[in-house]
Amino acid sequence: MKTIDITTILGTELKSRTSARDFATYLHNMKINEVCVDFSRVNSVTRSFMDEFYQLFLKAGKTMNASVNMKNMNQQAEAFLKSVEKTSDLPRPAVGGSDNARFVYLQTVQQLNEYLESIK
Repeated sequence: MKTIDITTILGTELKSRTSARDFATYLHNMKINEVCVDFSRVNSVTRSFMDEFYQLFLKAGKTMNASVNMKNMNQQAEAFLKSVEKTSDLPRPAVGGSDNARFVYLQTVQQLNEYLESIK
């Protein structure tokens, strides 16, 4: 299994879903199907990045024929990963509205609590 320092590909600030997709493209282009991703030099990571990373590699990994392990994740990355794992399969409220505005329509306080819990 090849170990890759993710910062050599994406830098020390992992901020966006696009960055996670770029990393997936890199692995695909390099024909790497089994990898250990080293997070030791990562300074910060956003929940958006970790959500996309989870969706691409950890949740969908079997369908992508990829085996991804991680090491040296800081507390922030681990906390976001746990949050994403916990909420990824929860149903999402419908989003819609007029004039291309995005609104979440909730009927009860319970739905509001569930929605807020899902975005932690």
